[in-house]
Amino acid sequence: MNKEITDRIKQYLQLDTNYAIIINGDYGIGKTHYIKNELFPIIEKLKIPKSEKDETYLPILISLFGAKSIEDIQNQIFIELYPILKQRGVKIVAGLGNTVLKYFGSNLKDLLSETGTSSESLTDYRKILICIDDIDRKSKDLDLKEVFGFVNNLVENLDAKILLIANEDELRKEINTDDIDNYSLLREKVIGISVSFNTNVSLTFDRIIETKYKTEKKLYFDFLTEHKKTIVYRISQNKDNLRNLLFFLEHFKIIFNKTANYLLTEKKFEAIKKDVLEEILNFTLPISIEYKMGKLNTTNFSEIKEIYQGFSFNLSAFIGNSNKAEEPKSYAELFKEKYSPDNNVQRVYFDSIFNYITGKTSFKIEQLSNELNLIYKFEDNTIPEREKLISKLNYWNCVDLKDSEYRSFTSSLLNYVDRGEFSLEQYPTIFHYVTRFNNLLNYNIENLKKRFKKGILKGVHNYQYVRSIHFRLSVERTSEFYDDLKEIVEYCVEINKGIKEDQELKELTDTFDLFSSDFNTFLEKVEEMNSEFMFTPYFTKYDFNKIWRVIKKLNNTQIINLAFYFEGRYQINVYEKIYSEKQFLEELNKKVENLILSKTTKKLKKVTLEFFSRKIKDSIEHFPE
Repeated sequence: MNKEITDRIKQYLQLDTNYAIIINGDYGIGKTHYIKNELFPIIEKLKIPKSEKDETYLPILISLFGAKSIEDIQNQIFIELYPILKQRGVKIVAGLGNTVLKYFGSNLKDLLSETGTSSESLTDYRKILICIDDIDRKSKDLDLKEVFGFVNNLVENLDAKILLIANEDELRKEINTDDIDNYSLLREKVIGISVSFNTNVSLTFDRIIETKYKTEKKLYFDFLTEHKKTIVYRISQNKDNLRNLLFFLEHFKIIFNKTANYLLTEKKFEAIKKDVLEEILNFTLPISIEYKMGKLNTTNFSEIKEIYQGFSFNLSAFIGNSNKAEEPKSYAELFKEKYSPDNNVQRVYFDSIFNYITGKTSFKIEQLSNELNLIYKFEDNTIPEREKLISKLNYWNCVDLKDSEYRSFTSSLLNYVDRGEFSLEQYPTIFHYVTRFNNLLNYNIENLKKRFKKGILKGVHNYQYVRSIHFRLSVERTSEFYDDLKEIVEYCVEINKGIKEDQELKELTDTFDLFSSDFNTFLEKVEEMNSEFMFTPYFTKYDFNKIWRVIKKLNNTQIINLAFYFEGRYQINVYEKIYSEKQFLEELNKKVENLILSKTTKKLKKVTLEFFSRKIKDSIEHFPE
């Protein structure tokens, strides 16, 4: 394809013309690389028609990225020509500035004359191929009509050879209004030929990895070669943007090299090393592409994490209104459709890689190691048999099993369910595996649900509260046994809530004990901004009289610190979740005021309590009526 474009440009340079050529194509597909590395070496050897001294063309490339005026364009042309003119003996007087620039768009002969040279090596624009890149990325201050006017003057009045490089779709967006095709009208006078540039991602991929990695990073090269199909497909999904490819390859190189070395030192990964590296590739590739394109940013980081960590199967899917009008798809939904449309395939999230690709941190193999151990649930440096069973029955690993194996593995899986040995979020997945394919194994669904609930309850003491519980599959409302699966999900959610309540009760008890015994440590704990105590009305959970007895025993400094804590806790726009503490504050202030009025209260204590009372009153005013 590139050879065809090159031949077309060579023919253009052999003709008497008064128009420019435009190479049209999407961003990042290699247009500029082609111009500099493939076209220019050929053009530099191409003889100029009717040249008595067998002169060859002088190609130069300028970029309009951010250009604000025609003078900026002229300046870039001069900058590109300067070292060439200097090399050929043309004397350029320092500080010419705009005195030189004013001659551009006029005649190159005048420039040479101004520099005091008699050189005839460059006599006019017909000896130069000016390639103007990034027209579609110029500043908004520079009107496209001005650019085309400048180009038209060069090609029509000075016989210049001009090659424009742009994404014409973007140029049309800039200048077209309503139903009027202003771009075509403008283009008609200036551009004679439009050439579409298409890149061969597969071939480019081969060239890049052979040049950059085959010798020095052989292990990385072999891995990329093996997974070429996956990588090329993802790049092709995004308009063949080679910048995305280069960004991914260089960043993934760091991840791959450190991970591969780590896996070699850990025998427990020996049997699954290939799977681990593929999981990491499948995660890193779309994250790299979306971040490089600017679509993935701080406004949607959490949405993407949710896709990987939680899947789309959660309780909101059950309770949503099916008659609700269809809304525009969110970025997360579009991301999922694009990169992970199969809801049955488990997606794995790596925070260490996500933070590295998005620039938050450097890549830390220690963090990835911790994540891998959690994902693969190692126990005593081996993957438990129950986890191996899930893997064997995973989509679409299970379809090649013998019928007897499928039944045996499923039966063994249920034995682990009976003992409550899975984590809460795994049970709905297992229930789905047991009942899928139209209840292939003919289980009694009602009995199966009872069996699951009994097993889940049996393992309750082994579960940890999951702050945002999700389930690792997605099931449509129309799916068979949907309501039964929903029942299992809701049961897991209720168990999780119970764990939270027990955990909160223990935390409240421990916190009050701390409040009573070590007030300074108590303040340190509850003042942590990320602590759930910021959003928990824990003062209403305690016996008020016990709280008051503790406060009365505090020394003056501790009371002052408690006053400042209240000031921070009950700022303007108090958190709705702690509205119930208003009554606590009102009751507390009455006690404080009575203590201030007491004749037994010492003067410095009274000063302290008055300050405390003011902070309490200020806090109360921040609550809604």
